[in-house]
Order: sequence, then C-alpha cells, then structure tokens
Amino acid sequence: MYVLSVSKKEIGRAGDRLVTQHGLSERYKEEDVQILHEWRMLHLYPLSRIRFYLERDAVSLNKNALLSSRIKRLPSIVTKLARFPEMKLNKMQDLGGCRAILDNIDQVYALVDKIKSARFSHELVRTDDYMRNVKDSGYRSFHMVYSFQNKKYPSLNSLRIEMQIRTAIQHSWATAVEMVGLFRKESLKSGFGDIKWLRFFELVSELFYKIENKESSGSYIAISEELRYLSEELNVFNILTAYNAVVSHIEGSEKYNKGLCIIVVDTVKRNINIKNFENNNHAQAASVYVESEKYCAENKGCEVAMVSVSSISELKSAYPAYFLDTKTFLNNLSRFVF
Repeated sequence: MYVLSVSKKEIGRAGDRLVTQHGLSERYKEEDVQILHEWRMLHLYPLSRIRFYLERDAVSLNKNALLSSRIKRLPSIVTKLARFPEMKLNKMQDLGGCRAILDNIDQVYALVDKIKSARFSHELVRTDDYMRNVKDSGYRSFHMVYSFQNKKYPSLNSLRIEMQIRTAIQHSWATAVEMVGLFRKESLKSGFGDIKWLRFFELVSELFYKIENKESSGSYIAISEELRYLSEELNVFNILTAYNAVVSHIEGSEKYNKGLCIIVVDTVKRNINIKNFENNNHAQAASVYVESEKYCAENKGCEVAMVSVSSISELKSAYPAYFLDTKTFLNNLSRFVF
C-alpha cells in the first residue's frame, strides 16, 4: 500500500534537478515533479496520526484550539531547497505539517510540555523555539519534528512530520505576511522582497510579542512610532482592506465535508475554488492536487494548497490567507498602534 517506486537517493536527485530547473526558469520536468509528488503524498498517513496526538493534547488545554494540517506546496519545496543547498528532498522535515493555534504564549508552552511528556511511539527528533528565538523575518512559532514509527506500516517509519504551535495573534501576523507576499509576488515570509514591507512585518512581530508578554507600554513606544510612519508610507490599511475585498466568489464551500480539501486561489479571476474529498480519499485528492499545481504554474496570481480541517468555518480560520482575509490582523494592528 505504502511503497515507493523509486529509491530515496533518486528522490534526492529529483529535488536537485528541480532546483536547477527553477534557477534557469525552465518548466519542471514531469518525471521529477511526479517523484516529488509521490514522496510527499507518502506523508499523508503519518501526518494524520501525528496530528491526532497534537489535536488531542491541544483540545485538552483549550477546547477552542484551532487545528489544521497540510502537505507542503511544490513551489515552497523547491524554493526551500534552493535556499538551503545542503538540504535534500528525501530528508526535508516539513513535507507534512500540522498546526495548533492557541490563545496565548502560556498555552503554547503548556502544550509543548504536554506533548513532550506524552507516551507514544513516534520519536521527537528536533525542536525549534521561534517564539523566543525569532526568525529575521519576525516569524514566531514553536516547531517540533517527529519521526513516524508504526508496526503496521514499517515502510513509513522514519518519515518526518512537523508540528507548529502558535498564538492567535502570531497567526494573524503570519496570515498578513503570506497574503501581502501573494499579491506582491514576493516571498516575504522567507525574508525576500521589498525592504520596507519586510521591516514593517518585523516590527509588528516584535510589537505583538511584547504585548502578549504583557511588557509595559513604554517598552514599545519607539516601535509603535516607526510602525505608524511605515503604515502610512506603505498605505497598509487601505491595501490590506482592498485585498480583503478581492474575492468575488467562493465555489465549493457549500458542499464541504470533513476530510482533505484542495484550495485554489486565483487573484486575477477573483475567486476561490474548494475541492473536498470525503473520507480522506488520498488517491483522488493527490491526482487533483497535481493537476491544480500544473494549472497554477501556468497562471499568474494563482496558489493551490492541500489541507485538512473539520469544517468550512475552521478552514477559513486556519487558512485565512487563502481566503484573502486579514481583518484579524488589521484589528490587532489598530488596537496596538493607532
């Protein structure tokens, strides 16, 4: 059932070739894309199991915790391989990822401790505390990477799945970064793009963190002043409000059932299409995902993602960037800056 048609060394070589094609602005070779796709789809079952433990422990701390999971997108995979030349596709640790969004920083660390002390067969192989050790871009979250272990499907053993745990305010920040990057066609979340937008989001991240840590207002007066200046210069509120109004039609949400879904965002045609696969029909979802990625590769202003949540309302809350929704971010910014 879960068997690769190629070796892991060949997976690594396919990743190397995709990076070369990306650098030369060539179209990706079909066979290399197929190898990548087969490799990441192998992570779907381990992802569902690791997410189960994350959801169980998150909900025990906060019944309103928001849970989601996703398979990494082809453009994101190739961009990451290009940024880190020493990385190999067959050893990438976040092809499958699940996320918990909680109310505050205390809950984040409580969940981290709870998961670390839990008894299950999967092996914790890496932790990254980007809450305290913030990335240059301003990104904050707590990451935990698990090596999947399962006696029933030994061929899946050692596949890596990443957990991300963050606060709702941090999630609103990440949403805004992703959405501005989508419209500007810049990888702001990776630290690439307009220097003023990068500085703006770096400052917002610092401000939000100080506020969540309940630091005195005097500690962020200078940050607020620079943010006011940049917000006016970049026309942040008007631009993000305009982005929120871009979508004229959402197709497929009225038929949503629990399971895997594929979201296609087209900022040119101004619509969102949701394809839902009941009972986690992995084979059908995988086929549609490949075709959707091909479509987006040939059409500017298009993004596609394969995700899993329990309801359409959770889908919108967990992935607001794909619904072009930055209202929460703007509300937070208004409360703390203006």
